[in-house]
Amino acid sequence: MLNKFVTHYKAGETICRKGHPQNDFFIINSGRVQIKSGDDSLFLTSLGKGDFFGEESLLNNPVAPVNIEIIEDADLIRIPSSSLADMIKQNTEIALKILKKLSEKHFRIQEALLEKIGEPQVAPEKSSDEGTAPDISPTVNAYLVIQRSNRIVQLKRIRTIMGRRDYTTGFIPDVDLTEEDQEKYISRKHAQIQFTDNRFYFSEETGAINGTFLNGNRIHPGIKHEIKNGDELTLCHLNVTFRV
Repeated sequence: MLNKFVTHYKAGETICRKGHPQNDFFIINSGRVQIKSGDDSLFLTSLGKGDFFGEESLLNNPVAPVNIEIIEDADLIRIPSSSLADMIKQNTEIALKILKKLSEKHFRIQEALLEKIGEPQVAPEKSSDEGTAPDISPTVNAYLVIQRSNRIVQLKRIRTIMGRRDYTTGFIPDVDLTEEDQEKYISRKHAQIQFTDNRFYFSEETGAINGTFLNGNRIHPGIKHEIKNGDELTLCHLNVTFRV
């Protein structure tokens, strides 16, 4: 029924722009998109298979409230608002599914905003060999896709520590995997990603336990391995995809 509405999009395309007319409703059939605030390009959340966006198309004179960008090649089911309205009238279960997904999406966006507001109040612990925190650099242009939660983390620092927060000392790693690692297998400071000479390198931190893997191959502490788009980083049991 919906096959006639499927449209393919390439990574890097912008589907919706904040303030522009929004006349279509989109369901993600494959691939992934990210939602940004628009003016300041604040990352809000990412969406994957089964998620949707463009619900504002059902309003009178609808405009997009955010930017929607394709981050992995995607097949989107693009439904004109008039067709969507007819579907909802014919099948109320569609409306219930939309409401449920909409609530989930808004909750994730709210979390992102609250986290952004709270960022200046908490600073990661600095170990004796770190000195000052690594500078945020505009040349760092990459992100991580944490597969268990489908969370996307943008890399901003020349040196990025990955691990689990320590509630006793107050240490919070740059990429906090606490929520994804409920089993507590990942070390506080487990691995790091460095950006040097326009290349990214992945290494295990000294003292990390339970293993660190690059594309399925175990790596050892302190040895840097260059990583490229699509590489799979595994911290114990947690898979993370590196993207540039």
